Amino acid sequence: MTKLIRWEENPDEIVLEEVKLFHLEKMTENALWCGIYTDDGKIYHLNIVAKDNELKYFWSDETP
Repeated sequence: MTKLIRWEENPDEIVLEEVKLFHLEKMTENALWCGIYTDDGKIYHLNIVAKDNELKYFWSDETP
């Protein structure tokens, strides 16, 4: 089974409803990872990175 992951760099807005679990983890001094699990079984990842005076974030749908 091929899994398509759609990355969206620096979205201007993220709104979630009915969140079952929110998991935030510090990966390095300059990076955070967040896993968001919704009541309807969807899984999203948010990666936040600070580098060279820029803040970048990447949103992906990781639902199997």
